[in-house]
Amino acid sequence: MPPRDRVFLLLLGLVLAACGGRPDYRVVHTGSWNGRVPPPRGPVVVTVVTPKGRYPLDEAALRRLTWVRLTTKYHPDERKNKVATFEGVRFSDLFRELGVPRPRRVRFEARDGYRIAADWRRIGAFDPMLALRMNGRPLPPLFAPAWVVFPYRRLKPDPVAYNSYWVWKLKTIVVEP
Repeated sequence: MPPRDRVFLLLLGLVLAACGGRPDYRVVHTGSWNGRVPPPRGPVVVTVVTPKGRYPLDEAALRRLTWVRLTTKYHPDERKNKVATFEGVRFSDLFRELGVPRPRRVRFEARDGYRIAADWRRIGAFDPMLALRMNGRPLPPLFAPAWVVFPYRRLKPDPVAYNSYWVWKLKTIVVEP
């Protein structure tokens, strides 16, 4: 191995160690809509509302984006130290594809009527994802069809303060620029 490559690998290892070890997300595949949001052909999983429009998204459309995998403790079972592997799309990638890369506020609305809004800088810094799968299968009915999931270890020092943002049965995301 050339010395330049060895130096790069050493620096990469140091950066990862400084960030707390291994990265949170593993990329399953990369993708993009190439500027055109595909119309739904199957059941709508979630609708995203931006100043530019209303976008009903099915699973096929979301799978065309960069798809990631995250293994983490999760709310509501974090106190039982339950860990699961989630798959879906990072919100940062979804918002960028929709032309709102740095929203000001985001409101999540669940199918059961639960709603919560947040300053995106507050929760976006933790790099949440829109999860559609858990442990290699579709989300369990309690959480389906979509769930806002955070890399739990990033929520330190007070992960419980963010439990209200783990919105399951997600129906609508309203994005304000």
